[in-house]
Amino acid sequence: MARDRSAASLAASLEERYPGIAASSSERSGVKWLVATLFFITFAALLFSLQLFQLTSEGTSKRTLRRSVAVLTEIDPLIDRNYDDLHERAASAAPGDELRLREYPIDVPLTRDQAQTLSKQDLRELLLDRSADVMYSHGTAPLRASASGRGSVGAFSVGGITNHGLGFLRKRNHDILAVLTFVLAALSAILGVSLVALCRGFGRVAAVGGVVFAASAPMLLIALGARVYMSASGDNEYLQREFLSIGRGLLWIPIRNGIVFTLLGALMLAMGVALARWSDRGEAAR
Repeated sequence: MARDRSAASLAASLEERYPGIAASSSERSGVKWLVATLFFITFAALLFSLQLFQLTSEGTSKRTLRRSVAVLTEIDPLIDRNYDDLHERAASAAPGDELRLREYPIDVPLTRDQAQTLSKQDLRELLLDRSADVMYSHGTAPLRASASGRGSVGAFSVGGITNHGLGFLRKRNHDILAVLTFVLAALSAILGVSLVALCRGFGRVAAVGGVVFAASAPMLLIALGARVYMSASGDNEYLQREFLSIGRGLLWIPIRNGIVFTLLGALMLAMGVALARWSDRGEAAR
C-alpha cells in the first residue's frame, strides 16, 4: 500500500511539473493498439495469401489437376473405349503424323510410335501429365468447353468445378500471389517491429505472440472444421466424393501452417507473460 501511495504521489508530482505527461502516455497506448490492430489484419492477410501461394505452387497444382482431370474425363473407361481405335489409326499413319485419343477434351498430340507402343497405363500417365502442364500454364478452357456440353452448373458439377476451382490453379496466379505474399510479409515485419518498439520489457514478446496467435488460431480451426465436415459427408455421388477427397488433401496446407503459427504465437505469448511476471516478482523482492 505504501508503495502504491508513493507511486501515485510521484505520478501526481510529475503531472504538476510536466502537464502533458499523462496525455503522452495515453497517446502512446492508443498508437500501440492501432499498430497491434494493423499488425493483426496484415498478418491474417499474409496467412491467407500464403495458403493460396502454396496451393498454386507447381507441384501442388499439377498433382491436383492430374487427379481432377482423371475424375472429370473418366479417363480409364475413355481409354478402354478408344485404345484399339488409336492403335488402328497409328498403324496406317505416316511417320510424322500426330494422333489424338478420341473423346479426350484436352489437345494432347501423340506420335505414331507413342500411339502404337504405349500401354494403357503409360498412355494414362502421359495424358494426365501433359494435361496438367497445359492447364497450369493456360487454364481450363478445354475442360470448360467439355463441361458446357453436359449442362450442369452446380458447385460440384463439371462446369462449377472447372470454372471456380481448377481455373485458379495457374502459374499466372502463383506469380501474382508471390508478389502479394512478399509485400504482406514486409508490412507485417514493419508493423511487428513497430509494436516491439512501442511496448516495454517482456511485454514486447507477449504482444507479438498474442497477435500471431489471434491471427492464426481461427485459420487452424476453420481448416480443421472444413476437413471434419468433408470427412463426414455421406454423399455417394462419384464426382462429389472424389472432389471431397481432393479437398481433404489440400486442407493439410492450412492445417499444417495453422499448427506452426498457432504454436509459435502461443509459445511467444506464454514466454512473454511468464518472463514479465518473473521480472515483476524480482523487482518486488528488492
